Amino acid sequence: MIKTILLIVIVAITFNWSNAQINLKMTEKKIKIRNNQVEINYYQQGEGDTTLLFLHGWCINKTYWNNQLSYFSKEYNVLAIDHAGFGKSTANRQNWTIEEYAEDVNSFIDSLQLKNVVLIGHSMSGEIMIQTATLNNPNIIGLVGVDNFKVLDVEFTPEQMKQMTDFFPLLQNDFKNSAPMYADMMMFHPSTSKEIKDRVKTDLANSNAQIGYESLMNYMQYSMTDAQMLEKLNFPLNLINCDYFPTNENGLKNHCENGYKVEMITESGHYPMIEKPTEFNLALEKVLTEMK
Repeated sequence: MIKTILLIVIVAITFNWSNAQINLKMTEKKIKIRNNQVEINYYQQGEGDTTLLFLHGWCINKTYWNNQLSYFSKEYNVLAIDHAGFGKSTANRQNWTIEEYAEDVNSFIDSLQLKNVVLIGHSMSGEIMIQTATLNNPNIIGLVGVDNFKVLDVEFTPEQMKQMTDFFPLLQNDFKNSAPMYADMMMFHPSTSKEIKDRVKTDLANSNAQIGYESLMNYMQYSMTDAQMLEKLNFPLNLINCDYFPTNENGLKNHCENGYKVEMITESGHYPMIEKPTEFNLALEKVLTEMK
């Protein structure tokens, strides 16, 4: 009995020490870019010849990638940023457009002299990732979208269009309550846990209302050009999408001139990195291996 207790204690101490070592490797840093007008807060972990740069989606933050930083830092130099106006990052500007965010990402890569960068963009950051690629930074070597570009060439019914347009004034006038409602309507799978739903909805509700609203409106406007942007893309498009809402692969075939691949995460909502982290990491690992 005493030996069993001692073994349990030893295992617990080893486990906690190991976790502490892993956590110590994840460093939170900040850097001023773009003539000191933007301050980016970011995590960095690991070393490697290839850099994975994780870009979070609308109204969330870099902590959504914590599992990925721990997993991929064994082989890669891994970074996750807070976009300006979200998380702990700030900017002295009034424009919250996809183009401005792409300039931030491009400047961040150059300022840190990152090499062999794979951009991994969730949700709205799919568009940020594509726009960044148009800036022709030679250090970018690949793109991975996470649950985006699902409705290329999909025509919405008048009823669906009305539902969307009727919702935007609600979001503008009462962001704190309407943003979580948007998540409930659009972003979760029936199997998504209450814990994850509450986390997402809390982050959305606590976002800066003006930046949240304006960035979404700019994102919606930019997304109307997705087909044209993808046709100009000099990279194959790799996607890790979820099945709570279908991906129209015919649209991808029509517009991804350099090819595309879709890895599907089943029974997941819009946040597979926290809903199904093990499956997501394996899917991303497969994509990265095929890039080599």
